[in-house]
Amino acid sequence: MSQFDKFSGKNKKMIIKGAGKFMAKIPGCDDLITLGHMTNMRLDIQLDMVDVEGGDTSAPIDTLLRKKVIDITAEDAKFDMNMVRLVLGAKLREGVSGLPYELKNEAVTATDDGEGKITVTVSNPILTSSGAPKVQAFNQTAGSFVSESDVKSSGSTVTLSSGAVAGDEIVVYYPVSASSIDPDGFVWVLEEKHDVKGSKVQLKHPLFGGALGSASSKTEHVSIRLTKENKLLKKVTGNPGEGEYVIDPSTGEVTFNDYLDGEQVYVNYKRPEVVDVMAIGAKDFPLTVSVVHDGQFEQKDGSIQGYQTELYACRVKSNFTLDAARQTAATHSVTLTVIDPERSDERLGSMKRYQINADGDIC
Repeated sequence: MSQFDKFSGKNKKMIIKGAGKFMAKIPGCDDLITLGHMTNMRLDIQLDMVDVEGGDTSAPIDTLLRKKVIDITAEDAKFDMNMVRLVLGAKLREGVSGLPYELKNEAVTATDDGEGKITVTVSNPILTSSGAPKVQAFNQTAGSFVSESDVKSSGSTVTLSSGAVAGDEIVVYYPVSASSIDPDGFVWVLEEKHDVKGSKVQLKHPLFGGALGSASSKTEHVSIRLTKENKLLKKVTGNPGEGEYVIDPSTGEVTFNDYLDGEQVYVNYKRPEVVDVMAIGAKDFPLTVSVVHDGQFEQKDGSIQGYQTELYACRVKSNFTLDAARQTAATHSVTLTVIDPERSDERLGSMKRYQINADGDIC
């Protein structure tokens, strides 16, 4: 019989050597956020006591409990947008795309076109414009990808110069024109520096707006300044004069007056991207969540002692600060306070102690 069988009580003294893990969950939904790389966790229980005085004694004859405040603070080394959502209550949209193309894949049987070429035909026209990814073909029969240099596309037809024979099952990955472009599907490019050579500059990324956007909507967010003077240049159409430029919305090429040849400029503009977006609304309210904190810590006797705290209803209490500093790994903390979950058993939460036996014999 081991000591754990003989002494079944788990509530032995323990040494806490770490921060544990933290989870916040919207009741009735999936977990909102899990913090598994915490740097600090603090549970504060504050009792607001008021003395009851009476008679001629200088000592109170009783006390009155006015308020019980339970706060839990979690600080994590990794940033999660759901931590901000916990504070703001805003919805988080994932995979929002501002790209002018969508990716599709189809399994098609390869055929011989009668001229010695192996072709496959997909159900949508393939987008071949600049910036679109290249077509890829995977030969399921052979179990390998066809070399990109051997894959050519035109319209809805893909020609394979090698790597496949008639009858092979080919999976084709290809881009098509996007049916819609989300207005949030972009990120800003800030202070992209360029040297003006031959009175021209080529932007490093395509302009946001895509094939569905008008020329003006793709260029209205562009701003260009001279690096030396910090002077804002003026966007025009036609031939640019001194301090002016013309931008091609389809290629991102910027043309300046000969006066600026050899100068350096920096450009701010939007480029399309696939992003996760959380709109910061004026009327959003902090979320009500249940909270679980779990800590498991190895002790001197080799056992794992753990405790787990669960609070049934919490809301954010203090500020959330995203503190990014130079040459410093930022940490992010949020403090929640308990509110009454209005349960029939009148419980606010629970704290549990448990023990995990050591594996094997150390001798």
